Amino acid sequence: MRKLHFAYLLAFAPVLMGADEPTADFTSALIANSLPICADNQYLTYANGGLACREVVGAMLSVPDCNKTGQLLTYTKGSEVGVYTCTDKGTESLSAADITLINSTYTKLESFKTTINSLMPGMKGTAAQYCGQYTAAQNPNGAISGNNGVTGIAGAANLCSQVPTCGAGARMCTVYDMYNSVALGKITAATVVTQSWVHMSSWQHNRTAGATPNNGLNDNCGSWTYPTGDLQWYGTTVEWKAAQTGPKALHFASGPGVVGCAQRFPIACCK
Repeated sequence: MRKLHFAYLLAFAPVLMGADEPTADFTSALIANSLPICADNQYLTYANGGLACREVVGAMLSVPDCNKTGQLLTYTKGSEVGVYTCTDKGTESLSAADITLINSTYTKLESFKTTINSLMPGMKGTAAQYCGQYTAAQNPNGAISGNNGVTGIAGAANLCSQVPTCGAGARMCTVYDMYNSVALGKITAATVVTQSWVHMSSWQHNRTAGATPNNGLNDNCGSWTYPTGDLQWYGTTVEWKAAQTGPKALHFASGPGVVGCAQRFPIACCK
């Protein structure tokens, strides 16, 4: 029993000898030729420049078998050595309703996780890309009316939704949609895009006499509600064709005397 005490206490010698003594004194004490033999109720410590046995204050450490009595093992901090005792189990319990509530709440949380994971891929907005042209026996002029009875941007969107390669959610492309379509590879060298209406608002006052020149209506035929020329508004079109340098390029035509609102073109549709 005493040998076990020595082995146990020497393992904690740096802690037990953490008194106010110089490190050199620790060394001389640790290399002593003999150690005090401590009793069962004592432990080895460093004091007054040497090793000594000190009695444990309080009862010796004892661990009861609480399993026999169906109790819980509990540790209470004492002066130098804590005390283990057996304590009755608590009387708190969950009712069947409580358990049902916990289980249903857990199931809801798990379903939220599934929903969130399914939504995450779509949280990042994607750029609309070219999906086709709306064409008709008589293509629309600058006043674009859809089958929904609306003239303007919503009317153009209605017509684009009827394009088989586009479907619901399609709309008239903007000049930036066309740029993205080329940059992202949707429009390739093999794609054919003849001159078509596209939406643009540049606030360029090519004609200062034009109606409401500061409202961005000059280059989109008054937001696609205007079919003539007396207001001096005009439209914007796009073509995907070879540039003077050889490769295909986006050609955006716009301006007074270039694309009149009375002219008729297909609609470039994006989704």
